[in-house]
Amino acid sequence: MIIKIKILFVFLLFTQLRFLAQILPTYSVTASTPQSTGYYFTTPIKVGTSSASIIPTQMILDNYGNLVYYKKFPVGGSSDFKLQSNGLISYSSNNKFYLVDSTFNIVDSVVPKNGVLFDGHDIQILPNGNFLILGMEKVIMNLSSYNYFGPNNTSPGSNSATVTCGVIQEQDAAKNVVFEWHCKDHYSFSDVDPTWLSSPANVDWTHLNAVEKDNDGNYLLSTRHFNEITKINKNTGLIIWRLGGNANQFTFANDVQKFIGQHDIRRLTNGNITLFDNGKLSPPHAATAKEYQLNETTLTANLVWSYIEDNSKFSRSLGNHQRLNNGNTLVNYGTLNNSDIIFNVVTNTGTKIFELIFADTLRSYRSFNYPALPWKLNRPQINCYSLGGQTYLDAGNGYANYLWNTGAITQTILINGTGTYSVFVPKGQGGFISSPPFIITNLSTACVTAINENIFNSQLIEISPNPASDVLEIKAYGSKIYLELFDFLGKCVKNEEYDNQYEVLLSLSDLQSGIYLLKVNNLTKKIIKQ
Repeated sequence: MIIKIKILFVFLLFTQLRFLAQILPTYSVTASTPQSTGYYFTTPIKVGTSSASIIPTQMILDNYGNLVYYKKFPVGGSSDFKLQSNGLISYSSNNKFYLVDSTFNIVDSVVPKNGVLFDGHDIQILPNGNFLILGMEKVIMNLSSYNYFGPNNTSPGSNSATVTCGVIQEQDAAKNVVFEWHCKDHYSFSDVDPTWLSSPANVDWTHLNAVEKDNDGNYLLSTRHFNEITKINKNTGLIIWRLGGNANQFTFANDVQKFIGQHDIRRLTNGNITLFDNGKLSPPHAATAKEYQLNETTLTANLVWSYIEDNSKFSRSLGNHQRLNNGNTLVNYGTLNNSDIIFNVVTNTGTKIFELIFADTLRSYRSFNYPALPWKLNRPQINCYSLGGQTYLDAGNGYANYLWNTGAITQTILINGTGTYSVFVPKGQGGFISSPPFIITNLSTACVTAINENIFNSQLIEISPNPASDVLEIKAYGSKIYLELFDFLGKCVKNEEYDNQYEVLLSLSDLQSGIYLLKVNNLTKKIIKQ
């Protein structure tokens, strides 16, 4: 049944995209398996070339690649579109980090304080409600003694160069600065890789692109133009260690090339770190998703997992590496040379379970997968009815306008043939959300035999009580129960499988109160833990 539905959904994808081609960037799903779950967040842009027909667009796709939500940004663009730990969506645009709720309305924004300039590369909302962001400042430096410039990186810099230097800033929930760290106070100019430098008078020196609050409360920082990951003391601001680049302190095991122009440093729950190694053209260094096991006492970095899409390809910029809770990995390739791949999801053995390609060499700074959302999307629901021997689909009232994949713009449409139908309606501030696909396979019995996307499994599932305090009783009438429990950010907190049982008791006593999503045999239910 899953395979049949997937084929129908792929049909919907191309039907929908043909119609929306003048509105949205076109894309195709080149790999998809039942292991693909949840929702994908991405924001395709045209890098290095402006085009009136290509507008930066936030997009949410379902696990089949069907477009669920989109919002265009004709002015200012948009980047780093993602879900935060408190259930809000964040993105950067027009020199602000915006925070969006489940209705896709802006509820807050964050900007650097103390005269620090905006840098939209990263924002993290911490468990205590604080905001961890990147910023920058411009400093005049005498670089005449650094022969790092020109075609061969042998010419001196200006004696009064304007140098862009990175800044880390943490603000509390009230937007008060509680930590601030300036690259210019802790790095030497010679730490830079001259490969990244061009103008001797206007210098992008550090180019920060990711910041992470480490498990011990200290900070991890990705300094792209140093090819370096830095760990910074939360109390003193002193550098604890430096991984990669000219000032590298680590011995690398299983990775002679180390990493170049990296993005997206993240700490995993197992203590390892992940990053996206962009690589470079010459000498050949392929773009690679990497996981390192660090010994921070002996200063050794052991490459324990990696994935290369193509040994001949590197990424000029952008990119991220997201380890999913089921052990799979999403790799967003940024500006991968000679390839239109935006991202793919692979297993720990390198098998692709999902891949997305955009036409026109569009790229996304980052892309993300969330196995479940902490709130309901509230998509329009298509109702089917017959009147006077005719079949109609109704998208429901209360929306300012309608856009069907047939081209119709009315609330109700007359159906004259089989196929897949969907409708977009306005959502939030400038966005649009689609209905689940409505698939008609038999026109004479259209309203009876239509397939709804939520029918993934014929088993009857019973869950009680809800809300629950300590124990959840789950009944699934079949030969097997496979369940996963996710917190509001999509982190899997329980994963269990039972054979030849139809009733199990799931303990919740070790969990904090709040909202969870329980997936049982591919059906999802919101659970409230008291």
